[in-house]
Amino acid sequence: MEAAESPSELIRQANSAFVSEDYAEAAELYTKAIQIDDSKSEYYVNRAHALQKLERYTESKADAQKAIDLNPSDPKAYLRKGIACFHLQQYEEAQEAFQSSSTHGGNDAGIRQWLTWTEEKLLRSKKTPVTIKHDWYQTESHVCVTVLAKNLSPDSVSVQFAPSTMMMKAKLPDGTDYELNLNLSFPIVPEQSSYTVMKTKVEIKMKKCDGIRWSSLEGQAPVNVKQIPVAIPELSAQPPVYPSSSAKKKNWDKIESEIKKEEAEEKPEGEAALNQLFQKIYGEGSDEIRRAMNKSFQESGGTVLSTNWNEVSKDKVTVKPPDGVEFKKWDE
Repeated sequence: MEAAESPSELIRQANSAFVSEDYAEAAELYTKAIQIDDSKSEYYVNRAHALQKLERYTESKADAQKAIDLNPSDPKAYLRKGIACFHLQQYEEAQEAFQSSSTHGGNDAGIRQWLTWTEEKLLRSKKTPVTIKHDWYQTESHVCVTVLAKNLSPDSVSVQFAPSTMMMKAKLPDGTDYELNLNLSFPIVPEQSSYTVMKTKVEIKMKKCDGIRWSSLEGQAPVNVKQIPVAIPELSAQPPVYPSSSAKKKNWDKIESEIKKEEAEEKPEGEAALNQLFQKIYGEGSDEIRRAMNKSFQESGGTVLSTNWNEVSKDKVTVKPPDGVEFKKWDE
C-alpha cells in the first residue's frame, strides 16, 4: 500500500506549481496539505496567495483571516488580507490590514505602496460618492422602476412595498449603503408587486390598483375634492335681516334657497347635457367601466367612448370620426 504524501511534500509540490504559474494546481495542493494539517498559518497564507492569482478574492480573504486567527503576529497574513480587501473594494478594512502588517514587521516598502494606493481610493470615494440613477416606465397594469446599480448580491437587496410607498435598501460593492424611498402618485397592490436583482440593475415591478395612466411616479395624485359644509351655530331664531334703504325687509336665506332650487331644476342642453351624462357614468361606474372609457377615448383620438371593458381590452380601439369627417394627424 502506497504511503500518503506528507503535508511538507504537498507544500513543496504546491510551491513548485506556484513558481511555474500553475496557480490552480498550487491551490489544490495547498488544500490537500491543509486537509492533513490545518494548524499551520503559513499553509493558509500560501493558499490565499494562489487564490489571489486566480482572482478568487473572497476565498483568499477567508484564508488570510484563518491564518491571522492561528498566528496573530504573522505580517504576511495581514498583507494577504489587505490585498484581498483592496480588490473587493473594502478599502477601510484593507487599510487596517496593511497597517497591522507593517506593525508586525512586514516589508515596509511594499506595505507603504499598498497603503498609498488604498488611501487614494478612500480619498476618491469620499470626494465622488457613488450616484445611483433610477428610471421608470409603465404598462397598462404595472409601473416598473429600474435602479441602475451593478454587481449587487441578491442577499444585499431588500424592497418593501406599501399601498402608497416603495422603499429599496441595498449594500453596494464598496460597502456603502443605498436607499431609495418613493411616495407614489397612485396606490399599488403590495402583494402583487415584486423585484428582480440582475447583474447591471434592479428591476422593481409594482401592480397598479387601477388601470390608469400615471402622469408622474411620485407626488400627490389629482383628486376631486368636495367641500364639506361647516355647521354654523344658530345665533337667532329669526332669519338674518341686513341693513337696507328699502322700507321692505328681505329674507336673504329664503332668496338663496330659491336660487339653489332653480339651479338644481335647470336641465343642461346639447353638449353640456352630454358631458354631464359622461361625468355621471364615469363617477358612478365600476373600475372596468372607467378603464374602458379611458382606453377607448385615448386610443381612438377622442372619437370613441365605450364602457364595455371586455370589448375594448381585446385590441387597440380604432379611430371612428363622425360621418363626413376625415381624421388626420396634426402633422399631416
